[in-house]
Amino acid sequence: MEIDYNRNSMIELHHDGTVTLATNVSWRPSSEERRGFAEEAGVVDALPVSQRVVAAACGDFLAAVQELQRKLRLDSTQQITVTIYASTGPRALEARTAHFGDGRESTPPYTRRPHHIQPVHTLLPPIADDEETARVSEELSTDLMSQFGL
Repeated sequence: MEIDYNRNSMIELHHDGTVTLATNVSWRPSSEERRGFAEEAGVVDALPVSQRVVAAACGDFLAAVQELQRKLRLDSTQQITVTIYASTGPRALEARTAHFGDGRESTPPYTRRPHHIQPVHTLLPPIADDEETARVSEELSTDLMSQFGL
């Protein structure tokens, strides 16, 4: 089942091997747009952050970094830094994750709603194959989402 998250992304590729990706990882189902799941949960104006979209964004980012490494024939390890922040300033961020079976996303009751996510860092070797790149992508996504208590 393919779900349209309507992600907006912008990527910059630089001649020195630097890659910047900005992706809208927030997502609110149309049934919740007006009343807001966050208000129902007692959190005012929480920005929903989809775990699946974060994982996809990390994968997209590393694929772009890996391809630029190959294109430029870079022979040094790339330092990767990712973070999540609200472009409108500090506000509560609410993790949304899918449950088994129906694929619908919701916020588990045990999660934290941080106002700031710490950047996470890792390295991508220049000879990384697709399997290594997928592992690094999963590591980044897991490190980001663990800050929500997932």
